[in-house]
Amino acid sequence: MTNTIEIPLNKLVPFAGNVRKTHNKRFIAELAASIREHGLQQNLTVKPLGKKFAVVAGGQRFLALMQLAKEGDIAPNYLVTCKIANDDYDPAEIGLVENVMREDMHPADQFEAFRDLVDKGVSAVDIAARFGKSLDHVNRLLKLARVSPAVLKAYRADTLTLQQVMAFTVSDDHAAQDQVLKNLRPNQRDPRTIRDALTENEIPASDRRVKFVTLKAYEKAGGQKRTDLFTEGDDSIFILDPALLDRLLKEKLAGVTQELAKEGWKWTDAYADFGYEQRSQFRGIHPAPAPLPRKLAKEVESLKAEYESLAASWEEAGEEAEYPDRLAEIRERLDEIERSREREWTPEQLAMAGAIAIIGKDGKIGIERGFVRPEDMPKEGKKAKAAQTVGPDGQPGGESRLPDLSAALTESLSAHKSAALAAELAAQPDIALAVVVHGLAARVLLDVSVEKRGLQIAAHPQSLHRIEGSKAFERMEAERKNWREAIPKSADALWAWCLEQKQETLLKLLAFCAAATVNAVQGKSDRPEGDRLKNAAALAMALKLDMKAWFAPDAANYFTRIAKPRILDALKEGRNQPNAPAWEKLKKPELAALAERELAGKGWLPEMLRTAA
Repeated sequence: MTNTIEIPLNKLVPFAGNVRKTHNKRFIAELAASIREHGLQQNLTVKPLGKKFAVVAGGQRFLALMQLAKEGDIAPNYLVTCKIANDDYDPAEIGLVENVMREDMHPADQFEAFRDLVDKGVSAVDIAARFGKSLDHVNRLLKLARVSPAVLKAYRADTLTLQQVMAFTVSDDHAAQDQVLKNLRPNQRDPRTIRDALTENEIPASDRRVKFVTLKAYEKAGGQKRTDLFTEGDDSIFILDPALLDRLLKEKLAGVTQELAKEGWKWTDAYADFGYEQRSQFRGIHPAPAPLPRKLAKEVESLKAEYESLAASWEEAGEEAEYPDRLAEIRERLDEIERSREREWTPEQLAMAGAIAIIGKDGKIGIERGFVRPEDMPKEGKKAKAAQTVGPDGQPGGESRLPDLSAALTESLSAHKSAALAAELAAQPDIALAVVVHGLAARVLLDVSVEKRGLQIAAHPQSLHRIEGSKAFERMEAERKNWREAIPKSADALWAWCLEQKQETLLKLLAFCAAATVNAVQGKSDRPEGDRLKNAAALAMALKLDMKAWFAPDAANYFTRIAKPRILDALKEGRNQPNAPAWEKLKKPELAALAERELAGKGWLPEMLRTAA
């Protein structure tokens, strides 16, 4: 049993054997505020200790009282109602019983208790002061208390977590909250999913349109907003007047497009979001290099003539001939001239193209130029020249890139790539089906000639004699042998056989037949930007072609066929470290053999065999 007496605060001391060793300073401050407002609602339990009393239970209340005395809110000798612990019980056990044998109020009960105080006329500011809480904390509790009763019921039943209840507070619409709660699936119960469902048709301040207009301008125009107390940053603010936002957006974008129109474009437009669907409605053109001054134009013309003459002589001399250093010097000078040229939109381009202002995710405007509507594209012929760029000499016809590799080596490397494409395509029937359908549709419906496609869909099997013995060659020949053994020997019998096969078998055969028509070889007369090679490059990307699996450069197939400077560049790039000075003094056959050894297994490839990401 215990006796209750009043003891001056300055006669109380902490009990050395108290089971609670850790104290939360923030909680002590909140407890002090509550005692200041409501008084001490629960007595302390003490044990005589000489002329004083040790607090064996209620240590946190004692610390809160000491804080109040220190701040001058109560006197040092403030009388504290205490119970004297019975000597029959261990004081440490009494403290343990007080801390363990109790159950905290359910948070939902606390939310509603605060809400009831407000409903009785107590302001949130007063509640915060009385309970030692911040005003923001009280407002969050009140927000939680005002969610749908069904949500609170689910929370009390432990079918919702506190974080999930917080997510429901993003909306004040109880019907909407109940609908989302009803439709929750086991894999859709994370707070973000709940929040997104309740704000599906609302505009957060993080939206690029709001960032562009600015929240300040929206509010200045009388726009109202709503704040989610449980989210930080722009995602916590929602626009309540989308019509006003739309008007402000159009007005500000109109100013941007009017300024853009001064550049002379046929049309201007603005988009809040300019994705693939919008882009696909236009064709794109690029600014043309500005004409070169007469002196530079003459230099370019002279250098090109010299280059072509030297390159022709080198190729005629055979692959064992040393690469002329002068070719590298000419190429470097031409590249230098080209890099120095400014780009400009020609009057012909401005007359048919437009410019678009696009709002970025950060709310800033970006300008993209050179969009042409399909109906404004010039027809093939004389008018098409208006959309062309000009070459290094200032003449129409596009930039002419001087060859870095001999025509023979270019054809050899591209043959390896073509065979690798075929081998990869034969192993991927799904892509083969898409490629074949595309090829047929392009020919039948769009009248695209076979010559412009990387897949020669007219079924012209391509020879792999250039790379006989390579990994891709062996793979394709093995496939060819397997199919020849699997199908009948006559076309008539093959027709009946095809009708009897499962779709899976036909797709595999289709893939091989499509693969056998792949032509990605760049011959001497082919330009890298030609339609067929561009189509083959797109196929390589679709197949995720990695030439490292199909080709390894060695002395025979690559290094002896390029100039010494290029071998040294390859060594430096492939090893990712400076070359040894002595290497520059090696003869070409020795350097080629060294390059083969040093780069073996490192995955280095010539540039033309690297598939674009």
